[in-house]
Amino acid sequence: MRSIFIGSTGGEPGQTLTTWALAAKLKGKGLRVGFIKPYSLLAETDASAEGVFCDSDALLIKKVLGLTEPEEALCPVRLTENLIPEVTGNQRDKLIEKIKEAFQEISLEKDVVLIMGAKEIFFGDGLSGISDSVLVKLFDASVLLVDRYQRDNLTLYSLLSLNSFLEGRVKSAIINHVSPDKMDHVKTKVVPFLKEKGLKSVVAVPENPVLAALTVFTVIELIDGQVLSCPEHTGNLIETFTIGSKHLEGPLSIFKQVYNKIILLGLGQADKERTVGGIILTGGKNPSEVVLRVARERSIPLILTRTDTFQTMERLEKAKPSLTLRDEFKVRKFLELIDQETGTSEWVDALL
Repeated sequence: MRSIFIGSTGGEPGQTLTTWALAAKLKGKGLRVGFIKPYSLLAETDASAEGVFCDSDALLIKKVLGLTEPEEALCPVRLTENLIPEVTGNQRDKLIEKIKEAFQEISLEKDVVLIMGAKEIFFGDGLSGISDSVLVKLFDASVLLVDRYQRDNLTLYSLLSLNSFLEGRVKSAIINHVSPDKMDHVKTKVVPFLKEKGLKSVVAVPENPVLAALTVFTVIELIDGQVLSCPEHTGNLIETFTIGSKHLEGPLSIFKQVYNKIILLGLGQADKERTVGGIILTGGKNPSEVVLRVARERSIPLILTRTDTFQTMERLEKAKPSLTLRDEFKVRKFLELIDQETGTSEWVDALL
């Protein structure tokens, strides 16, 4: 049985998406895949309807892999932001033992187990006594590091220093969020240098609007909205949103008469009228039947929310929603981008 640790160098590089993508590739190889997120720091909002605290990554990967193990085994150490203990001595040993017992349970009859680390492998989640580095060595895991590219020196320092600290266990790295104008440089300079220094596989992944897009359905959840028209199109991908009406032409110009609205602009649409992926009506006031009819005729989801326009925009701009099964399109795009750059599954094979 093989253990693979997915670590993050910080800055939200796409650790959850990478874990999901790796799980999909391993399942595609016919392997029996298990998962554990040894510890998690949860916000109060992470409580389920039953009041049970759940880690969103553990719940997602459980569904992705069709796992039957309970959440307590998939994420054995779960703490709230208001309850971070001082992990020393006997407490540390008890937590380590709890994680080891959970690992034994979830690894039964598995060919490979994915271990998802903290948001930043350097510091963990405030539990220095059971940090990522301790767990990597405890489970003798190969490491996949996910890095958010900003500058060469930051990426090189992060990946090489961690590989040294982890005694050469970093076998594969994903350099994510590379701006298009930097891709050639990263591919021809940074990637070869890292391979020369001992990393078996390094993949640069460019920024892509699909990976940052929201679905209309996600927008509805974020603003506590109510769908008034075309629920069948709530899967539309939204790249951005605006309060202005300049994108409304032809029959949609009727919405210029509606003051309290936010236009959701779709992803990669060429036709101006079709760039509108949805429209939010704010303030809780229902539209006229004429407005509803136009939305239906143009296959545009119309969403009603009780909050005012600026409150709604603030929610949308600050939102960082967790991945859900509805975001499978992002995994497909992520793997497509990797395949375009490598043409092989070397980044996966290097971990096995």
